[in-house]
Amino acid sequence: MKYNFYKISYILTFLGFLPLFGDNSIWIEEFKTKSCCTTGIKEPVHKEFYIKKGDLQNNETISDLSNAKLYIRDMNDQIIEQNIDGKKISFAPLYKGSYHLFFEQKSVQNGVLHVLFSSLRVYNKEGNITKSLLKEIRGKTIDSKQTKEPLAQLPFEIIMERPIRKHHINCCLYSGDIAPFKVYYKGKLQKNIPLKVTMESGWTNVIKPSNDGVISFEIPRNRYTEKEKKHSEKMIVEATYKVNESGIYKGKAYHDIKYTMTMPLTFGPSPLEYESKMLGFSTAVGVMLIFSLGIYYSRRKKRKTPKEIWFDEN
Repeated sequence: MKYNFYKISYILTFLGFLPLFGDNSIWIEEFKTKSCCTTGIKEPVHKEFYIKKGDLQNNETISDLSNAKLYIRDMNDQIIEQNIDGKKISFAPLYKGSYHLFFEQKSVQNGVLHVLFSSLRVYNKEGNITKSLLKEIRGKTIDSKQTKEPLAQLPFEIIMERPIRKHHINCCLYSGDIAPFKVYYKGKLQKNIPLKVTMESGWTNVIKPSNDGVISFEIPRNRYTEKEKKHSEKMIVEATYKVNESGIYKGKAYHDIKYTMTMPLTFGPSPLEYESKMLGFSTAVGVMLIFSLGIYYSRRKKRKTPKEIWFDEN
């Protein structure tokens, strides 16, 4: 009976978050093209991005990006703001290193002002390294993946803290890592906003923050074959916050504001999983070799030398 009570309570709690996360998510996705290998100083290359809507299994590209803005933060924490026309986003980073993109779009539906945000870290490898050697070194460190403080232009934001790692590699995000996040509203840490986590494999969970406002979870492990060492999987974290505030936007009145922010991430299988497999394989081969040598020498030792028998014919 006690088990059923806790089970029902958990279901009701989870259902209480469904109205917040019921709408399809939007996120920034980079359109990647193969870059040719050239020598010398590379000129700035335009990077293109699309806004996706739906989930990681079924989604579509949003073609109407009206009333949308893009904020670009470079390695020097300089903010560049640009309006978006058409259905894709493009910009040409000058230097080699990490950039952070923040997408914003507003619309009024059924008396609610929907403010949608999405952030994405972009690493530019075609930039001019001669002008940013230190930035290039910083761009490959894990610290460049996390933001230092909330962006002043965004009233609602998810910030990823430094991951807790269970392996020795520090440049990327892997399964088994503990990923901590914080949610901010108007620059203040919010300790009661849950985080929805959705992965490409179908794993979904709603995670509540701890008493100190940190929302953390361990990235689930997936089993990959030896040929899939470089396999990467997408993950989207999402937070939603609704406030009772009225106003007018683009001639339409609203009585509530609903903030939603997503952060798409990519992670891969931990290299230690393959190192442990290789270590186990090597250990097994070594044990078999020693065992075989032991049997060989043991049989050779037991082998008797033939005795010569002489017959006296006289």
